[in-house]
Amino acid sequence: MINRERDSKTQVASVVHAARRGDDAAWSQLVARHGPMLRGIAHSYRLSRHDVDDVVQTTFLRLYEHIDRIREPAAVPGWLATTVRRESMRLLQSHVREAPTDDPELGAGDASSTPHDRLLASERRIVLGRALAALPERQRALMALVAVDTDYREISAKLAMPVGSIGPIRARSLARLQRDADLREHRSAS
Repeated sequence: MINRERDSKTQVASVVHAARRGDDAAWSQLVARHGPMLRGIAHSYRLSRHDVDDVVQTTFLRLYEHIDRIREPAAVPGWLATTVRRESMRLLQSHVREAPTDDPELGAGDASSTPHDRLLASERRIVLGRALAALPERQRALMALVAVDTDYREISAKLAMPVGSIGPIRARSLARLQRDADLREHRSAS
């Protein structure tokens, strides 16, 4: 089993090296070998067939743009999987638009909210703050940055954390928050 895995990594690395040199057959092999996996991941985001096609195509375009910067060619399958997830999320969030304004008070508060709504929001912030404070330091620092910054490279630099560790640590942090009894109780009460 270990030899088969090593041979597979060696094969992936040799195909990536050939693709770096501009070998069209190597690119075709990368698409044929990893395309179905990428489609499955994109499909898991409940994208339409056409959106899945776009996301997979964009993922391979990103590989084409960055293939010379990939330090570990055998890790390309993981790189592709991460990229297709990000592209899927980017597509799902593309309808959210920001409109710059000069009004510093715009969005500072909801004028239509009732005192009850403001009290519930305040309670939510307190309960979430407690749950976040209960996280281990590394997870708490990551969650604070993820809340304001979506660029994993910047988060990696700020926390001196490998980019590949951010997603798994974030997932463990979210799982821990979901198990928090106060958060669960507050969520079910609202």
